[in-house]
Amino acid sequence: MSRQKPLLTRKINIAGRVESVPGTAVTLTADDAKTRVYAGAEPEYAAPREERDVARASLTPIGSLESTKALNFAFRAEANTRDTIENLSSMDVESIVFQSAIAGGAGSIQRITFNGTPDLSAIVAGQYYDNNYSTNSTNDGTFLITNVNDGSDFIDVVNRVRINASDDEASLSPAIGDIQNTLEYQWALNACMSEVRGITRLAIGSISGGPFVRNETITGGTSAGTARVVVPAEDGDSHIYVEPLTGKLVTAEVLTGGTSSATVTSSSGPVVHGHFMRPVSGENCNAEVATIEQQNDGFRWKSRSSVGNLTFEAAANMAMFFDFAFQGPKNVIGDATLFTVTRDNEDPPIMKTAELKLDTFSPVFSSVNFDMGLDITLRENGNALDDSGFEAARATKRRSKINIIVEHELAATFDFFAKLDAGTKTALQFHVGTVVDKKIWFFADELEFEALPVGDKEGIRTLDLAADCTGSASDSNDDWEFALI
Repeated sequence: MSRQKPLLTRKINIAGRVESVPGTAVTLTADDAKTRVYAGAEPEYAAPREERDVARASLTPIGSLESTKALNFAFRAEANTRDTIENLSSMDVESIVFQSAIAGGAGSIQRITFNGTPDLSAIVAGQYYDNNYSTNSTNDGTFLITNVNDGSDFIDVVNRVRINASDDEASLSPAIGDIQNTLEYQWALNACMSEVRGITRLAIGSISGGPFVRNETITGGTSAGTARVVVPAEDGDSHIYVEPLTGKLVTAEVLTGGTSSATVTSSSGPVVHGHFMRPVSGENCNAEVATIEQQNDGFRWKSRSSVGNLTFEAAANMAMFFDFAFQGPKNVIGDATLFTVTRDNEDPPIMKTAELKLDTFSPVFSSVNFDMGLDITLRENGNALDDSGFEAARATKRRSKINIIVEHELAATFDFFAKLDAGTKTALQFHVGTVVDKKIWFFADELEFEALPVGDKEGIRTLDLAADCTGSASDSNDDWEFALI
């Protein structure tokens, strides 16, 4: 007799976590399943069979043989920040000490010990730790937590750059540590060949001679510390959002922009609050893979060592959506209890007063679509330790693209076609959301127009602007950047 309670397609969890040891599946928990996934997410099991074309007197086929086994996951989530960003702020680091190397040259485990007995009781493996102002720059960044010891005031983290003890800060490290509440899809962003870092902000007074422009370096008049401006800041803004570079900015000092010459006085010291995200590539980078499990009302599909491609859709007056498409080796398929998950419940930000600009021009627009454009390869390996036949997924190419539907303008206002013909680079910025802690910025600083199909929207002439997100000629990964603040 068939089961009287069929699997319901709306009863879904998608759990994921970055693998501390790439290639080794993680045991996932309800804490890894906080992503609010839209209904309709379906896994795809790719397990081709190899035909046996054995010659014989009969034309009857004799069957096939197993081959590779992969799992693909595609799902949609609302672009959102955490309801409450703060968790543990400005912890005084006592030491940063190498513990062990990770197999395959994938970095090392570092132990971070704190002064002042911070309460680590609510911190769990799978969350992320932000570290700044270390003596050695290899110790600064945002790192996956693998172990927590509240009684001894330490955490263990994965550092993909360090491979030995040469950059240890054994005592009296100047570093400051923060643990923010993790973005509900942070693991997925990281496994899309991106790094998600804690962004630093300073409370400020009135800005003179502004605005501060994106990517300029600000310098503190008292501390001589420097930082990169991530989000443009103008008079009336309550904070300036930066990435620390050298030294540490302090409260009540004059900050001066190296490009704009704008000045402002800080009314607080730097605090990690929110995130910025950019792509990564090459060796010694945070190129992560993830264990992913889709649960469906008593059944599960689980992959390991998966890599994904990210796209987003942002339409005027609507929420913004992240769409993820992952590929990875099969790990486990079978019955499993659906996790009971406590999720955030705040509404996502809406695209209004978005400050979308192409250079300094603010078009009338109806939608923006982005595709990270990753080519993903599953690496076949006859020595793989499971029956998948794959080592892991790997991204081999990135060509990120933007599409914006705008109203056509006169050339005197903004000459789209001249920029297309000349290959002129254009800076794009916009945000979804209007209030602090619920605002998501997107930047593509060197957008190159690729095509300008002419259209019609209810009698109004439009352009479907297609463009490549390009970068500088150096090896930097600067084709685009998010700031979730």
